[in-house]
Amino acid sequence: MKKATTAALGVLLLVALTACGSSKSDGKDGKVTLSAGEKTAVASLEKAFTQSASGGLTTTEAKCVATGFVDKVGLAKLKSAKLIDDKGQVNTTSSPTFDADTSGKFADALLGCVDYQKRLATETAKTDTTIDAAKFEACLKDKMPDSLVKKMLVASQTNASDSAQIGEQGTKAMSDCKDASKK
Repeated sequence: MKKATTAALGVLLLVALTACGSSKSDGKDGKVTLSAGEKTAVASLEKAFTQSASGGLTTTEAKCVATGFVDKVGLAKLKSAKLIDDKGQVNTTSSPTFDADTSGKFADALLGCVDYQKRLATETAKTDTTIDAAKFEACLKDKMPDSLVKKMLVASQTNASDSAQIGEQGTKAMSDCKDASKK
């Protein structure tokens, strides 16, 4: 079952890639205050986010996303969603289940820490040398804004009834942008 959780985390990153602000901020420097258990969960998620085989986050991005996600959702909810186990580690024995609120908060944390369109353009240009990464990024910012990325992530993670339609919107935007970004 380790593969199930790893796959779920991969999907989180893949859909999100293909803010670090906090409600617990002390108001002075914007830093997040986490409990010891939350810090353990953040470290475990950070490790998982950087170990993705394709499109893994940088250490800085992973720490930002993990901190924001744990802070916004809370350790109890992450445990009940089966993403984090009782030891504060990424659960490797079962697949997590996300509701729209939890998935939306993940998307917010991710999009607050990662320039999605830039990352997608850069990663795509590495494997498709026929596209101009700068043109592709500019097109993605227009055709696949963060609001659509968030909708795609939430629909995918919650198995929403309109998941296929929303996914098609993202696929069309990518295809249109690839066509418009040829060198």
